[in-house]
Amino acid sequence: MRATSSNDNIWVAAGDGQLERLKELVEGGAEPNAKDDFGYTPIHAAVSYNHKEILDYLLNNGGDINVEDFDKDTPLYVCETTDMARFLLDRGADASHKNREGISPAQTANDEGWKDVAQLLASITGETIVNAEDQPLENDTLAYIQHESENGPPLNEEDDEQRQEEFAQQVEQVMQRIQQDGGVHDEDELRDVVTKMVLQEVKRSMDDHH
Repeated sequence: MRATSSNDNIWVAAGDGQLERLKELVEGGAEPNAKDDFGYTPIHAAVSYNHKEILDYLLNNGGDINVEDFDKDTPLYVCETTDMARFLLDRGADASHKNREGISPAQTANDEGWKDVAQLLASITGETIVNAEDQPLENDTLAYIQHESENGPPLNEEDDEQRQEEFAQQVEQVMQRIQQDGGVHDEDELRDVVTKMVLQEVKRSMDDHH
């Protein structure tokens, strides 16, 4: 956090976690729900930079937990941690809100890569969140990888060298999907997936030679 400046406005003070400067501004008449040129409010700033103490002060002094920017994004749309998300929800944040594009906070969190926040919010709203490949964002990464290994495109059967190259590409694609989906939580699961793929390839190779 940088040093407090007597010239910092309410948005900067909120984003930097400058509680004393914020109190000075609010007590001097600054509006907790004030919007800048983009509709961004001090409450959005406090949430975005994970300053719960700042947010609590703003809410206790007239701040609106569901205040919208010009895209109709509420502060929940810029929440990056589950700790802050729970704090917002406890203070009345609307997880079912839709912005100007009809997108929910959960979907936004997923698109931004805040997977834990996305799952938390989706568990409340009951919505199905999808990742960039339109796959469910649930604890089903393993099942999805297994599906890909079982139903992926058939490997080229011209010769063993090309087969190995195709198989390596398939493994790489699956590993990329694992990373994109947030990884697996258990190394044993990952080992099981890779082992299963290798065994399937060995069986396919043996079948081709019979």
